[in-house]
Amino acid sequence: MTISDRQRRCGRPDVLRRQFHGPIRFPGSDWQWWVANEGHALSAARRMDAFLGNDQNDQGVNTLRTFKSRSIYHLHDTTGDCFAKRIPLLTLRKRIGALTGHQNVLLGFDHGSAEVSNTLFLHEHTDYGLPVYCLGEHMRHGLPLQQLLIQPWLGESVGLKTLWQTTTPEYRQRLLPHIEKLLGALYRARLLHLDLHGGNIMIAQENAVSKLHVIDCDKMAVDVAQPQVATALHIGKLLRELEGRRPEHFLQQLSLARHMQRRITGNRDLSEEIDGVLAISLRYRMSKTISRRRLVMSPLNAIDCQALEAQARLTYKNADMPFIDWQRLKDSKSDMEHIVPTLPSY
Repeated sequence: MTISDRQRRCGRPDVLRRQFHGPIRFPGSDWQWWVANEGHALSAARRMDAFLGNDQNDQGVNTLRTFKSRSIYHLHDTTGDCFAKRIPLLTLRKRIGALTGHQNVLLGFDHGSAEVSNTLFLHEHTDYGLPVYCLGEHMRHGLPLQQLLIQPWLGESVGLKTLWQTTTPEYRQRLLPHIEKLLGALYRARLLHLDLHGGNIMIAQENAVSKLHVIDCDKMAVDVAQPQVATALHIGKLLRELEGRRPEHFLQQLSLARHMQRRITGNRDLSEEIDGVLAISLRYRMSKTISRRRLVMSPLNAIDCQALEAQARLTYKNADMPFIDWQRLKDSKSDMEHIVPTLPSY
């Protein structure tokens, strides 16, 4: 390794120095690549580098979509197809965060270095993650301006929400145990995926048992102090996204959420705090007004659910939802204790 190679590795995130070779540069390229010890990795990096350096003319790479300045690609390579995502780093603080690998309010949570670290944590601690083949970086003045992840292509898999909306109620009911198994793995790994919705769980239509994968791990909290709270947040958000926000079916959906929480965590008695978090996550969108990172790190008895509801209602996205009837919620917990819930019929 030359002096310049050592300098390029100095101060970089531990996950890159520990699990990837590099950074390497291809002749004439503005990009550098951290490459995993995978058969696909070097070939995929070379093909993507040629695409980026050739004014994005077709080099066996198809642009699938561009959203919020991020671009998604399907990379066709002789060693196998890959998925690629390009992440622009638009502010100085995020560039420093990407350089150092820090994930915090000051330096940002959603840079490419954070996504590599979170993705590999999920892959190493559960059966529902994916490896990372490469991380590419376009550097200027020692800071990354853009980063690009390359991962396995999931073939014929579709988003869980797409499948959910096109299948029968009976098949949805059969999917629930597999969803619970996935959420149980996240619970045991003590992690909170902050964007776990039906589009970020990929599922193979022909084999729902073994082909679930969680993607888009740029916003994630690991080693959480309250994994039961993280599970309640996961359950509420998923059911809300998959089934929609239907106040007339709220108690039936909540009954299902409670049973899922009990089965996943193994705790029969749900505290008022956990029950309240389930209800709030099921009814309200929380990302704009409530720090879920802080919630999963706080003592359980510090959670004030009625105050959380007031915070949730500060955004216009929740303004049209009726308030939670907390007394009725408490009564329903005992009334429906021995009823095995199912998905509501619409």
